[in-house]
Amino acid sequence: MHSFKRRYYHWLRHIPRRRHLKGGRLHRLLGERLFAEALWKPTRQTVAGGLALGLFVGFSPTMGIQLILSGVAAVFLRVNIPMALAGSFVTNPFSAAIIYPLEYQLGIWLVGTPQPRDLEGYASALRNFARYARPLWAGSLVFSSLAAALAYGGITLLWNEARTPKTAPQLPDETPPPPGTANRP
Repeated sequence: MHSFKRRYYHWLRHIPRRRHLKGGRLHRLLGERLFAEALWKPTRQTVAGGLALGLFVGFSPTMGIQLILSGVAAVFLRVNIPMALAGSFVTNPFSAAIIYPLEYQLGIWLVGTPQPRDLEGYASALRNFARYARPLWAGSLVFSSLAAALAYGGITLLWNEARTPKTAPQLPDETPPPPGTANRP
């Protein structure tokens, strides 16, 4: 634990704490509900819900506003804010180059690509947007839903497993006598 603290403390010290948020823009915007104990204290439901929410938003094609969406949604859905923010980091500039094309291919498989006659009334920029947006959002909805469901179920199972006390197998008080010697005087 000591080496972890020494190695990663310089990163962890920049994470905002509740005391840093008092009086800030978010506090003025969201009010005192930002400081509700359920949003910050880790419980099974809030951690699982926060990670599921963060992954759902993280897999959606909302690059650039994912943290804002996750944070505000976590306050209104009353799930763990740090887990929601951490889950939204699943897509970053490096992983997005892999995730978004996969979501797009899944979307093409699900909804197909729009026909050229469907795109006739759009200007060229909007035509390109309409051609790519529908399959991308359809694929991302499937990816997001699956990731959120797996995260919620996985955290719940792991949490319950960690909370279940491990008991050692009980040994009998006496060892039985060897066969054939039980009734000898």
